[in-house]
Amino acid sequence: MARLDVKTQDPERYAQVKAEQEELKLQFSMAAFGTSVARLCPYCEHKIEILYRGEHGPSRAKCPNCGEEVVFPPIAFRLYTA
Repeated sequence: MARLDVKTQDPERYAQVKAEQEELKLQFSMAAFGTSVARLCPYCEHKIEILYRGEHGPSRAKCPNCGEEVVFPPIAFRLYTA
């Protein structure tokens, strides 16, 4: 359960951000780009984040499942056609 219920605290801001997020999901979804990659925690294999096609720098994240801090290397991927 979330610690902070932003939906009830500021419904106007929540609606604005939710609409922006839905637009971004459509823009970068698998239907638009055809591929995505999930970064998994190396300790417990929990999905930490999803990356869409492009270049991504190194990142550091704390796994919400096991609590370990994980550093991910940079990644760049494209769709290759033969």
